[in-house]
Amino acid sequence: MIHVFGHQSPDSDSICSAVLAAHWLNARGKDAQAFRPGEASRETQYIFDQAGLELPALLDKPLKDESIYLVDFCEAEQGPADLDEARLVGLVDHHRMGTLTSRGPLEAWMMPLGSTASVLFELFQIHQVSLSKAHATLMLGALLSDTVGLKSPTTTERDVELVDLLAPIAEVNVEEFTAGLLVAKTDLDGMSVDQLLDKDVKSFEFGGKSLTVAQLELADFAQTDAFEADFVTTLEARVAASGIDVAVLMLTNIRSEQTRLLAAGPAAQMLKDAKGGEMLFEKCLSRKKQMLPWLNQVFTA
Repeated sequence: MIHVFGHQSPDSDSICSAVLAAHWLNARGKDAQAFRPGEASRETQYIFDQAGLELPALLDKPLKDESIYLVDFCEAEQGPADLDEARLVGLVDHHRMGTLTSRGPLEAWMMPLGSTASVLFELFQIHQVSLSKAHATLMLGALLSDTVGLKSPTTTERDVELVDLLAPIAEVNVEEFTAGLLVAKTDLDGMSVDQLLDKDVKSFEFGGKSLTVAQLELADFAQTDAFEADFVTTLEARVAASGIDVAVLMLTNIRSEQTRLLAAGPAAQMLKDAKGGEMLFEKCLSRKKQMLPWLNQVFTA
């Protein structure tokens, strides 16, 4: 059996795409099952509820010598600790080429689109896999989530076209569906500091510096004002425990399209010096297309 899953701290695109990719693989005569390597967010649960589907099972087994098919990441640091002990047979992604390696040849499908689900739409077409109402809803939800309702600079013309193609199949009103999705995306009520920091976090290495970049998407900065001191304290403790160079938290206001950056660790001062003042970024929604290039520039300069 092929185990299909996305990155740690899975977001909606990661979990939805695992289910979609497993269906696509099974339609091609391969035995595949979707998993999630972490808890689903409230937004992801909203999408699955709208689709009328159950979440995939939690990935809680050793991967040694198992066949795996990855979605939504190609950075080894973003996978389970024993990822390199598994047999990587394929991946579907929309990010840059990362640090993953494989034991042998594999199939890889990568396109510069707004979500991995967008790539999977194209693969469903290539292999003539029919698209059900439920799967169209997962695709639509993942696409709108990753592009923040088509507002992110990662959005392409093809993503906009796909929304128009998917909505009739999913039988949803896009405006209403997106509004519900964004409410769920920015719902932080009752979550602890640790839960918030783990909600959407990825690991990277730039210029010899190891870092984690977490992101919280907010309706208003006031949602997290009371937590900021605790965020920094917890980030400092995590840096000390893990030995990485810097831990970064993006507080992204999806209404004003601003991102406030918090950083902790030995290399945090490099970021503050590079910004030359308050670490507030205007017209900044995307970790992939906006924040990561800036971080890479700072650490490789």
